[in-house]
Amino acid sequence: MDILQLKYFLVAAEYEHMTKAAYSLHIAQPALSQSIKHLEEELGVPLFERKNRSIRLNASGKLLQSELLPIINTLDSLPARLKETNEQASHTIQLNILAASLLITQSIISFKKLYPEVNFRLIQDAEETDFDLCISCSGSDRIPKDSILLLREKILLAVPSTGKYSSLKSISLKQVEQEGFISFSGARPFRAICDDYCKQKGFEPKIIFESDNQESIRNLIDSNLGIAFWPEYAWGMLTAKNAVLIPIRDPKCSRTIYAVQNQHSINSKYATAFLNHLRKFIFDIKSS
Repeated sequence: MDILQLKYFLVAAEYEHMTKAAYSLHIAQPALSQSIKHLEEELGVPLFERKNRSIRLNASGKLLQSELLPIINTLDSLPARLKETNEQASHTIQLNILAASLLITQSIISFKKLYPEVNFRLIQDAEETDFDLCISCSGSDRIPKDSILLLREKILLAVPSTGKYSSLKSISLKQVEQEGFISFSGARPFRAICDDYCKQKGFEPKIIFESDNQESIRNLIDSNLGIAFWPEYAWGMLTAKNAVLIPIRDPKCSRTIYAVQNQHSINSKYATAFLNHLRKFIFDIKSS
């Protein structure tokens, strides 16, 4: 059996007349009759009751017709569905956000105004490799080969505005080794960078609150429940009323935010357009 043979059978079953069915199919009537005959021989059962050129489905023919109709309909709709799926995939950007989530979210919002047809699939998984763009960070100026530099920023220290450090112009991490820290969870690159700076001064930070949510960290800082590292640009202004930001002089704390574009998305106009938009968005924030 082949698909064309089965389609011929369904048309013959619809018209119950060989000549009319052949005319509808734009083939010769003998060719249609021969195709039906071969199908019956292959199946080993007759499918029609014949009377001259008029035909009528028998029980086997009715069963085959009922089974074939949804299958053929599905096959006929496949090209359009595949095209639609391909179109949707080409309009979707898979974005793995491991750093600067607030900044990236703001950039997505402004990008959607320019390209409303684009969809985003957002993930936050350091082990994930199926993405168009991955945004991550490093504690040094060195970034992975073939990655794209987005931003270099200082890391500041957020402390209570009424505490003993609030009037300082700068601070050494050694001065706060006994303080309780509010921090990202250990799975986030920013946490590893900050922990490493503390280790450079000979201590491990005492984490009293840990969260994956930047807004939660902001609220905990505002409640004077601890101190926290705060990136200069990526988290925006510190709006907490009860905290101030102090530059860290020892060690010099900073991080580099970068993007990695997967090879399969290099030719994706939307992924590339978003990357260019993100670079300009960050440049504008840093310049303002």
